[in-house]
Amino acid sequence: MSTFEWASVGTSVIGLLVIVVSLGFVRSQVRMMAEQTQRLSQAMETSAESALDALFVVVTQAYLEYPALRPIFDEREAIGPIPTLDIDMTYRANTLAEMLLDVMDRAIVFSDRGLSGASTSLDAWITDSFRHSTFLRAWYTEHAGWYGSRFDALLVKAAAELEVSRVEGITAAG
Repeated sequence: MSTFEWASVGTSVIGLLVIVVSLGFVRSQVRMMAEQTQRLSQAMETSAESALDALFVVVTQAYLEYPALRPIFDEREAIGPIPTLDIDMTYRANTLAEMLLDVMDRAIVFSDRGLSGASTSLDAWITDSFRHSTFLRAWYTEHAGWYGSRFDALLVKAAAELEVSRVEGITAAG
């Protein structure tokens, strides 16, 4: 073999070693990026859960400060007739309805993005909320454009369940 051929083989071997080392470096970079992506995903999920928790705290605080709001949003909790709303309580109820629907909307969006594992209980909670609050159903109907169609199927389900319970109540009474 000539010197030129040995130089060519040597250069090829060195080039191959450089490629192998580069592939090892690329592999480690890809692994680090995957770990960073996983950590970012976990951080986003934690952030999403924290945002929902904060909104739930505000809703709970409103119920604690104004207990008369609770039976407006869950008619099963009414002791006697549901209270009539004066102007101040109407503003509070409107604000709380908007906040509840915003919480529900965000939870659905987070769940759709894979950021929450609570989608089955989430649908049940939303359906239950619509089923047991005439005020919330009416408020949503007036502002449905704000939320797109995300709640429509759950509202239909709640209405159907409400109708079944009314029919059962009439049948039991008759």
